[in-house]
Amino acid sequence: MLISRISLRLLPSEELADDPFPDACVELAFGPTRPSDEVGAVVVPESVRITPADLVRLRVESGLALGEIRAEVQRAEIAWRQQLSRRYGDGRLAVEARAPDIILLQRVLNGLRNPGPVST
Repeated sequence: MLISRISLRLLPSEELADDPFPDACVELAFGPTRPSDEVGAVVVPESVRITPADLVRLRVESGLALGEIRAEVQRAEIAWRQQLSRRYGDGRLAVEARAPDIILLQRVLNGLRNPGPVST
């Protein structure tokens, strides 16, 4: 996947002299992107003009969205570690019992190989 660059440019007053929307004085440009895995398929999006207030709002909202994504990733990691801990504990109990429960050991091994929802 091609990572898109984002650039900002404050438009000079000469470019805004006869403009119908002089408040939109910040140009937001995106670098080339690849919309699919197809080799050579690159798209260069058009630049967007926004106001400084829109730029601040975009920064704040993107920061909030990234914070929510980070929190969700942390919750998923905690849940994964708890599942792993339970499976490890089940396997340890089966080994310590000296009479291994083959079905339980198979479930533990399958769970370690294919992490997913825990079946009880």
